[in-house]
Amino acid sequence: MHLIIASQPKATRPRGEIKSLTSLRGIAAMAVVLQHFSTTAQLHCLTSIPSLVPHGYIAVDLFFILSGFIMSYTYLGAFERQGLGAFGSFLQRRVARIVPLNIVVLLLIVAAGQVHLLIDNTNNLYHSRNLWFDLPANIMMLQGIGIGSNLNGPSWSISTEFAAYMLFPAFLLLAFNSKARCRLTMIGAVAALLWLAMQMPRLGMAFDGGWQAMLRCFAEFALGMGAYRLYATDTLAETLGRDAVAIGLAFYCALCMTLRLDFPAVMGFLLLIVALARNNGIAAAFMENRVFYFLGTVSFSIYLIHDIFRPLELEALVALHPAPLGAAAALAWALLGGLSVIPFAWILYRVIERPGRRFVRHLFA
Repeated sequence: MHLIIASQPKATRPRGEIKSLTSLRGIAAMAVVLQHFSTTAQLHCLTSIPSLVPHGYIAVDLFFILSGFIMSYTYLGAFERQGLGAFGSFLQRRVARIVPLNIVVLLLIVAAGQVHLLIDNTNNLYHSRNLWFDLPANIMMLQGIGIGSNLNGPSWSISTEFAAYMLFPAFLLLAFNSKARCRLTMIGAVAALLWLAMQMPRLGMAFDGGWQAMLRCFAEFALGMGAYRLYATDTLAETLGRDAVAIGLAFYCALCMTLRLDFPAVMGFLLLIVALARNNGIAAAFMENRVFYFLGTVSFSIYLIHDIFRPLELEALVALHPAPLGAAAALAWALLGGLSVIPFAWILYRVIERPGRRFVRHLFA
């Protein structure tokens, strides 16, 4: 495989982690969590309440674009040097990153569901017609492509993203083999997303299953690779990296989410990632603070485990306070419920995610 990319300026050659993007991933994970807990709080509330993060689910779109960017940032050089010979190592690292925690969380969900079934004769933690088929399908991350019932709601995006990893060499050819092919790929990706958005009210992107979810993931993964190509240039990327532009893009994305305009927000995410990656000023300093960076470090654990807390904490709330809550109390519960996930995510990160990654890499070695 022969890959071509525009020459990179020395200031932006990959030199390790881009901490502001790690923090951005943590903020995105919490956006999903707080929106989901807001939805759960509505089930025990007297009146309609706003979401703590309006349309927080489109943070998943940010994940997809960010993943395409980071995969290019991290692995493009290896594919340029080794061609397809780099694919094995790439997949090994992706498996080590994702599979151990995914398996453990799935087993926790199934075990908790079975215990709940024994105690209360109900199971509101997952839905499965054939657990002996669905559990292996989820372990192999096939649920997002329509094979087996999804046992852990948010994991559909992990499944579709892993499918993108399996096609990573093809994405590289589309994004980096020639400028003309890259332009056509980016135009096609934007057109595909716009077509999807037009199927929903207000240009929505709420597709979390079936071929639409796959198209959503693949198009945004490709856009992330285009974002890396933009990052690796001296012209527009340098302008995007200025404080005023980066901060303005952050406010633009937040405004689009507040107005519930998904497609415009997704296009903003594309530029925001490049802006934060190139920024060395106030925006980067703000994003790299310890709280955001910590959230980014444990973001995968936060994202994978938060769904199991929602029904359990709602049951505890109803048992302690049978009467429905007022709006302010419901929103406070949603906030505290979302925050309660963080320490457990940190434990999983320390006990499962990080050691599991080392263990799998050792097995492959």
